[in-house]
Amino acid sequence: MDIFRRLLLPVSSEFFSEDAVRRAKKFVDVFGSEIYVVYIPEEKAIKKMEEVSEPFLTENQRERMEEVVRKLADNVGDIIFDNMKKIIPLSNKEVRFGEFSDVIEEISEREGISCIVMGFERECFIKYRLLEKITMPIWVEEGKGSTVVGVCSNLAPNLKVPSFTMEFAEKMGKDAYLLYIIDTSEKVEVDERGNKLSRDMEELRKVASSFKERYKEKIRVEIVEGDMKEEIAKFAGENDADVVIIGREMKRRGFFSRELRKGIVERAKHSILFLN
Repeated sequence: MDIFRRLLLPVSSEFFSEDAVRRAKKFVDVFGSEIYVVYIPEEKAIKKMEEVSEPFLTENQRERMEEVVRKLADNVGDIIFDNMKKIIPLSNKEVRFGEFSDVIEEISEREGISCIVMGFERECFIKYRLLEKITMPIWVEEGKGSTVVGVCSNLAPNLKVPSFTMEFAEKMGKDAYLLYIIDTSEKVEVDERGNKLSRDMEELRKVASSFKERYKEKIRVEIVEGDMKEEIAKFAGENDADVVIIGREMKRRGFFSRELRKGIVERAKHSILFLN
């Protein structure tokens, strides 16, 4: 699967996810993925140090202090890379000071990254604009399970998720579900061209039933009604989801804002692949 061809594992100075490394190892074993690792100390930390020290240190002293901090970051990066190499082969690695999402965006474009694999940690995750800014697939690792769940909805054309879910589950040797959510917050159907069509609940239920008929011979399909975030979390928990797959097609109603994406991850407590 081309999505796992070249993976970027970003490591922030705030949080290192061993689970994300182990997940990447699985992708290397199954898909032959190439792994690019970047350690990203926040540039703003140096700027803050300069601001605080300015009344007390000379310009030369501040420059030397910055050199020490950058050298320390390089040393930390070497330790991280050495530990990673014990688990997975690294195609490339680098230490880059900067803002987390900006560095990831720049490297992804430069290196032809096909998917970003990162861990989830509530304290630092809030600070990242990554979920809102990056358009490529993002895998957020938060534990393992036994099933693959693809999320479809009246709010999306559902063109990519069904086939991807079935293929991915087969490659990983896991059972698969399609969860069709009739989102009651907006009574519309998004057709294959991305157009919103007003529908009442009876019509939305017919659309969901038609979807189930289309795929039921290939994969188990469940239909639920309610809030998107809550229904995903509930179903993932009840069915021991290894990963929940969500297509970016739902962005057409602003569903993929940073806070909503973050809310899905926090509630689900299972790994999420934002397919994009």
